[in-house]
This record gives sequence, structure tokens and C-alpha cells, in this order.
Amino acid sequence: MFGWQRTADLKLLSKSASFELPSHIFSKIDQVNQVRRACQGCIPRPASYRRNAVGKSPRRSLSKLPGFKAYTPGHIQLERQRRNSVSSHTMAGTNPTSLTDAVVAAMRTLFPEELADKAWDNTGLLLGQAPSSKGASQTGGTVLLTNDLTSAVVDEALKEGAQMIVCYHPVIFRPLKSLTTEDPMQTLLLRLAAERISVYCPHTAMDAASGGLNDWLCDILLDGEGQVNRTVVQPISRPLPEGHQGTGYGRTVELSRPVTLQTILRRLSAGLGNLRYMMVAVPPTLADLSRTQGISKIAVCAGSGSDVLKDTDAEVLVTGEMAHHYALRHTQLGQIVVTVFHSNSERKYLETRLKPMLEVELETTPYGNARVIVSKADRDPFEVIDVRHLS
Repeated sequence: MFGWQRTADLKLLSKSASFELPSHIFSKIDQVNQVRRACQGCIPRPASYRRNAVGKSPRRSLSKLPGFKAYTPGHIQLERQRRNSVSSHTMAGTNPTSLTDAVVAAMRTLFPEELADKAWDNTGLLLGQAPSSKGASQTGGTVLLTNDLTSAVVDEALKEGAQMIVCYHPVIFRPLKSLTTEDPMQTLLLRLAAERISVYCPHTAMDAASGGLNDWLCDILLDGEGQVNRTVVQPISRPLPEGHQGTGYGRTVELSRPVTLQTILRRLSAGLGNLRYMMVAVPPTLADLSRTQGISKIAVCAGSGSDVLKDTDAEVLVTGEMAHHYALRHTQLGQIVVTVFHSNSERKYLETRLKPMLEVELETTPYGNARVIVSKADRDPFEVIDVRHLS
């Protein structure tokens, strides 16, 4: 998490965010895993939830809960130094034996697999690394980050000499009865297995985690301005690891002052890599986008937000894609829906957040000099074309 200190952009985000942690946590730091857990808390935490008699999930701002206090970037830097000092005394005997082991441990620290929606999702280490006939592997290596696994991404991984791929979307969704070259994805997995390249997929664990994809989308929309409250749209009700209680899928953010729809769209475009095109569904009473009233509450869901955002009362809903009838219903309720294509709502996170976070997690392992790179071949499968320009 302390990788936010690495770039000017991340410094700006950290200064604008609310850093909050349980006040007792630092007094108990005597092992590396506890320090790492504290690191995770430096991301703005979602609200805590408590079920009431009718099964609703009242949203409570973390800043209003007892036992929490804010931490400045200065506190974060101090805690990083403290963590490195503790790590040098406690890592003996716990070092990972391969780059794959080190990255898996780091990803599970940042985005615990217990946060994933196991009812349908498939997360974790989905392709392991075959044993080497040459003995123990050397330290260092290359990790490639990508949103999707395609033939172009595999070619890139081989060219870059990657030993591991962190692929946001799962490369295996359903049980396999065979692995053949008749299926495109299976062909890619066979190519990677032959080159001893492992694949880890975090998917909905990264969506739900504090400081994950949806919190990042909120930060983009805030653009350095203050927030009144940030809450989880669909909290996870099952027991979660310590430090992750109260998190879940989707976010709503209430702005400290209203902004126009044009401002929201411009912020979103800049944060997602200067996107030129978006799709906007507006209420039938709104004929001119330039005449929207000030917007104070926005809901976000990376990827496909149809189900997660279906009951939100936010004025604007931001997601990657939304089914036709869901979008139509929201517009009839007077809400505005903004979609940017599925993977466009996710991809830039790998560069701006995941890369520095993973680099910092690896610093205290024998693989601290590993190269973490973001795929240049990864891209959304859709393009918007103007048929008038077709030859």
C-alpha cells in the first residue's frame, strides 16, 4: 500500500483520501503479517455494516465509528520504515521459495481470496508453475499484469521473459475435463505451462477489497476533492479476515459539493486513460446534458454493474457495462447511467494502483528486485467505429 508514495499522482490521491485505521493496531505490530495488515488499512475503508430487524444494511461512515483515527502521508511513511525494520528481523524462515509463491502471498495480503464471490467466480492461483529440472530458481524475475489473457498478452509475456502473470479476469471459469488446443483459452494455458509461467487471478476479491477497483473509481470521480461519505453497495455478510470486515461489492460516494455531469465525465475520462467515448443513458425528461443539476451522489461498480447497482438511489451510476433493461429502468427512475465498456473500467487500475502496491509487498522478500510490468498488448475487445468512414 505504501507504493502510493512512488509517483506524484499517487501522492495526490493519498493526500486527498481519508486514511483511517483502528487505533489499537499499531501497538500489536510484532510480526510482518500484522504490519502488512496495517498497511492495508491505509486505504480509505468502506463503511461497517450491521443488519437490522428487517434485514437492511444501514450504512455508517467509518469516520463516525469509535476506535478509529486518521493517518496522514507522514504516518504512512513512518509505518513503511517500521515495517521494513520489523521485516528484517522476522522474515527468516518464512521466505517464499519462488516468485510465484511471493506474488501469491502478496496478492492474498492485498486482496484476500475470501472477499471473492465464490458463488460464481473463480479466483486465486489458477495455473501453477511446473517444477524445474534445473533446481531452485533465482531471485528476481518478471511479473506481467494484465486485465485479460489473450494470445497477444501471452506473446508479450514470452518476449518479456515473465515467470508469472497476474490476470484480473479468471482464465478458468468452469471445471475442465480436458486441456486441448481446440479451445483458445486452453491453448494459451498450455503455452504458458510449457514455459513454466504461472497465472494468478484476483477478480472480485480485487473489486471488494478496500483500496481495490471500486475505491479507485471513487477516487477518480472525487479528483482530489473531499467526500461526505463512502459506503459499500452490497456488503459481504459472511465472516471475513480481520481488518476486512464491512467491505463488499460496489461503492457509493457522496460529494462534499455538487458537480455537473460534464465534470464527472471529464474526470472519468482522465482517470481511465483519456477515454474519448462513453455511453450515457439519461432520463426522458433530460434532453440536454449541459443542463443537468448539480450531482452529489454517485454509485460505481467496475465491470458489469447491472445486479450490484440495481437498488442504489445514487443520481449517477458509473460502470463498465449494463444490460439494456436495467439501464432503461434506471432512466425511468430519473437516474443517469454512464458506461465505459467492461474492461475500460478496470484496466488502468493495474498501472496506477496494483503495480506500486505489489512492488512494495515484494520489497521485503527475496524477490524485491523483481520487475513488475503492465501489459501493453492488453486491450478492450470492442472499438467504436463511424460507418461513414468505411471504404
